[in-house]
Amino acid sequence: MDKSFGPNTLLESYSPSEGILLEFIAPYIYTLSELMAEKDPEMSTDQYSYAYISSFIKKAKINIGFIDSEGVFKVVSSSFNQWFAQRIKKGFDIVNKNITDVFEEVPQEISQGLEKNLKGSIVKYKEVPITIAKDRQLWITWESFPWVKTNGDIAGIVFFCKDITEQKELYLDVRKLYSRTELLEKFSLIFSHDLIQPLRQISTYVSFLEMELDTVTKNTPTVNENIKALNRCVSRAKEICEGVIIYCKNGDLTINREPVDLSEIMNIIAGCCSDRSDIIIKDFTSPDLILDVNKSCVLQLFQNLLDNAIKHSTTTPIEITFSGHHLDENYYEFSLHNNGWCGHTLKQKNVFNAFYSNFADGAGLGLMICKKIVNAYGGEIRFISLPEEGTKITFSLPLFKEIENVVDYNLRTVKL
Repeated sequence: MDKSFGPNTLLESYSPSEGILLEFIAPYIYTLSELMAEKDPEMSTDQYSYAYISSFIKKAKINIGFIDSEGVFKVVSSSFNQWFAQRIKKGFDIVNKNITDVFEEVPQEISQGLEKNLKGSIVKYKEVPITIAKDRQLWITWESFPWVKTNGDIAGIVFFCKDITEQKELYLDVRKLYSRTELLEKFSLIFSHDLIQPLRQISTYVSFLEMELDTVTKNTPTVNENIKALNRCVSRAKEICEGVIIYCKNGDLTINREPVDLSEIMNIIAGCCSDRSDIIIKDFTSPDLILDVNKSCVLQLFQNLLDNAIKHSTTTPIEITFSGHHLDENYYEFSLHNNGWCGHTLKQKNVFNAFYSNFADGAGLGLMICKKIVNAYGGEIRFISLPEEGTKITFSLPLFKEIENVVDYNLRTVKL
């Protein structure tokens, strides 16, 4: 036998990333075995074939093995052996053990899969649960196919498996989180219907009462102050309700994205302060900037930041500056600066928390909503406040990128 041309030289450097590759090279192993048997009849074709597949399995860097027709593990890779010892049974020699001895409870998918293999079928399972304790379970993928002799009989089964426990647990955690998010969204709908609507009605009735009392009391100061106080309470309650609704929303913050001209947003922001001569807004952001956002959400973002800046400004006139720069081709980072100081470090750490406010009548939801909107678009928002320099909030938003070439694909217009 030519020792320079055998299973070691053929497969020693071959290490596939996925077990399925061996399924495709199996016919070549069979052909090579026939050639070797003709060249050197020291071993039969089946013996050469088994030698090649055994050599491959031993050198493979994946979880792979060979099970004979009786369900006994004949050869396994060191990778599978190590994984089995770490995850299932320590100090257990798998080779020459029946599968019923290897697994305390053979997974149904594997048991049925081996039966199909022995009938000549290939099986593939994306998820196979393996119970190794009452409160512990692993998840693997499983692929196996029959290894056939020259006479057509099945010599055994080649199998591959991959531990996907971490991915599966992460998926289950995401599903739980998604279910909780759905509950929050349903809660927000109930919340808006059962609480905000009555608050709006109260606000309407207060305005009617105000008109009636104005006639009867002839502008009695005490009554007017009470009416104003009631209006403030209703307004704050509505603000809290609307903030809770936004906080409970999941994907609604980024739906209906469109190209939004920043200058339009800034014009609306400036218009909000047009009747305040004590407020000066300076805009140094890039001209002709187009954002890829939901217009109403981003408008609320800028309005909340502006309101917060006005509330916390400590000098007159109130000077608020917008500036920014391109982070990259996908995001633009804004900076909003005002001449107020938030306070000590602890306060600054809590500014994005719900219901945290420096003012007794504040809802404490403005910056929390801002953070949720920015994060929904994959951006970041930061807050820093110094007594000598004032307060600066930086936040990033995605840019709209103009795409020219258009092709028709699957009956849809797709921009490239």
